[in-house]
Amino acid sequence: MQVDENLPVYPMGVAARLLDVHPRTLRIYEAEGLICPRRHGGKRFFSQSDLVWIKCLRSLIHEDNISIEGVKRLLEVMPCWKIKDCSAETRKKCLSARKMHKRCWEFTRNTCEKSCRNCETYLEDV
Repeated sequence: MQVDENLPVYPMGVAARLLDVHPRTLRIYEAEGLICPRRHGGKRFFSQSDLVWIKCLRSLIHEDNISIEGVKRLLEVMPCWKIKDCSAETRKKCLSARKMHKRCWEFTRNTCEKSCRNCETYLEDV
């Protein structure tokens, strides 16, 4: 049985524990447009792909010392694997990079509440 990596199954608390972050961190990333968790009944849910992307964000912010604003600006002009200088082998394994062939996943989701929720690509993954 194939597991759907885009299925939003982790509630905010579980996602935060798996990522070893405070839930407030995830709310900040969402407010900044860096993540766009699915909502059901007023609660946020994350997929495995979301968790991989958040790990990448945390690496950019904490290991590469790029501010949130800097990450947002970089993502407007290039995909994450170019920023992180990921090898082709790493990209093959990366759930986030596999989604990058679609423009709305390639750049920062800073219009998340406005356009992504109505985007065909976003709705495809829901």
